[in-house]
Amino acid sequence: MAWISVLASVLLLYAGCGSETLHAIDRSGLVGSWKTSGGDSIRFFADREVRTNGFSDSGEESCGDGGVGRWSFYVVMDDRGESLETSPEATEGSLISVRLREDAEGECHVDLSVIDEGRSLCVADIDNVCATGARFTRQ
Repeated sequence: MAWISVLASVLLLYAGCGSETLHAIDRSGLVGSWKTSGGDSIRFFADREVRTNGFSDSGEESCGDGGVGRWSFYVVMDDRGESLETSPEATEGSLISVRLREDAEGECHVDLSVIDEGRSLCVADIDNVCATGARFTRQ
């Protein structure tokens, strides 16, 4: 869990820097299909299931061609905003955890930042709100 605190601190620091800022989105705004210009897609379901067709730009080799798994919002766990954890009960957030079920390659875990006032999602990493140029937009 310590890496989550570090991730949260770094993302919150970078949220005010550069061209990308985090924006909260509620569950109803997230549920549905999102797609990149490169053809990767992700579909969020209200029951927290997620289906992806590739995460080619995620940096996670185990993500391969995508799959089926679970999604959840991260929530702040302390007053200073330095500790985040995923919550199956959270109904909104600006950072989303996607975990695809394990296969022969292992589990795929990707964090997505909500940007562009909730109109886009991008792959987050410990150093950047958006680690790649790929943007998922609502379909």
